[in-house]
Amino acid sequence: MTPSNRTTILELAPIGDIALLFCCLGLSYVAAVHEPVFEALNSLQTHYPIQVFLATFVLAFGWHATLRANGFYRSRRMNGTLKEILDVCTASAVCGFMACVWLCLIGSHSMHSIADAAIVAILFGIISFAAFLTTRLAARATMQAFRARGHNRRHILIVGTNRRANLFVRELADHPEWGYCVQGFVDDQWWSKQTADSTMGELVGGLDSVPELLRTLPVDEVIVALPLASFYQQIAGIISSCRDHGIAVRFLGTFFDQDDSKRTQLLRETASTITLHDESWNAWAFMVKRAADVTISLLLLVALAPVFLMITLFIKLTDPGPIFFRQMRMGYGKRPFEILKFRTMVQNAEHLMAQVEHLNETQGPTFKLKNDPRITPAGRFLRKTSLDEIPQLINVLKGDMSLVGPRPLPLRDYEGFSQDWHRRRFSVRPGITCLWQIMGRSSIGFDEWMALDMRYIDQWSVWLDVKILFQTIPAVFRGSGAV
Repeated sequence: MTPSNRTTILELAPIGDIALLFCCLGLSYVAAVHEPVFEALNSLQTHYPIQVFLATFVLAFGWHATLRANGFYRSRRMNGTLKEILDVCTASAVCGFMACVWLCLIGSHSMHSIADAAIVAILFGIISFAAFLTTRLAARATMQAFRARGHNRRHILIVGTNRRANLFVRELADHPEWGYCVQGFVDDQWWSKQTADSTMGELVGGLDSVPELLRTLPVDEVIVALPLASFYQQIAGIISSCRDHGIAVRFLGTFFDQDDSKRTQLLRETASTITLHDESWNAWAFMVKRAADVTISLLLLVALAPVFLMITLFIKLTDPGPIFFRQMRMGYGKRPFEILKFRTMVQNAEHLMAQVEHLNETQGPTFKLKNDPRITPAGRFLRKTSLDEIPQLINVLKGDMSLVGPRPLPLRDYEGFSQDWHRRRFSVRPGITCLWQIMGRSSIGFDEWMALDMRYIDQWSVWLDVKILFQTIPAVFRGSGAV
């Protein structure tokens, strides 16, 4: 995803924060002036409707800019609690000052002096600070507990085995709530005995092995602990490889040598990294997309329960064998998962693959055959109508998939990838439907398919997901490209 999209992709969470601020302002007004908010608003709208609207719009925009500038919408996985409290305090103070200016500008008949507006603003700052601090700390505690139990973990590859790398892995060991899992170290040898003895990871390859490691290991971030001046070319190559895969790269430490003894205690307790490359979606994007996935998939599973039962009986009565087809697919971050579909082929279809592989009708590593002899009569109908995809709603509910995203591919297809840029599709969760699904499916060539996946990743928004979901319905009825 491009940086410009990252800053605008998702305003649902900021809108919620702005709504919370207006609630706090209304509560402060009632507490200080002892007048219902609605009466004051009605009076203002009667006398100065345009002025009030413009001033309120500017206020909301200023609040949003203040919250964003204080890191409200950045990942705080590795930030200390004190840093978050300071940011919330700063944001609340600035928002309180803006509220005071707004009250003076709109000239409420209940505001007899600037002092009255200041009282409301101070009370607003205190209440908003309490509200934001409560929600942020509750979210932090929940996520830390979640990560400490092994969920929502980020797999990292550490490039370098020097003293700096050793200090970093020790800090990770002291903070399991950050949710980081070290996949291993990359270097030409162990340069620090302490790093080698840390038991936090093995030496998995030399500096030249990074591209191959990114193809075979589930890696979410690469942490570079090498000296920048001495290894500039190698680091540039690592960034290039990670860009192809859609993997973030962070540099450990600073660009200039500093005396560690002069670092403050606050900085000692927080791993200091500089982002060299990151095109991943921000945390709010994942949270809202995941919330929508859970809600919609659960509703669809309930609504489609009768259809689910009828298809189960249909398969059972027309062909002996299991109801579901289970297969390992490559998922988010190159983590394999087991996909669920209604079975549309004979029981030993996987073993018969060698007999039909030479009939493949697509280019690239994927296999598609329109008149596949392994498909059962019932399966042909289920594929044509895409009803075989319904059990994947369970995968969405579990978190292996999303409703919209690049289609998950079998491990066999992944092993046939020849271009690293194709692998960037695994930087997001796979989905039940996608741009490829609504634009022709099997009638689209492999490279064009991959290009559509890159387009989805780069241009993603909530509204693009909604558009794809609605366009999937007529695409299913047309049955275009279905095999």
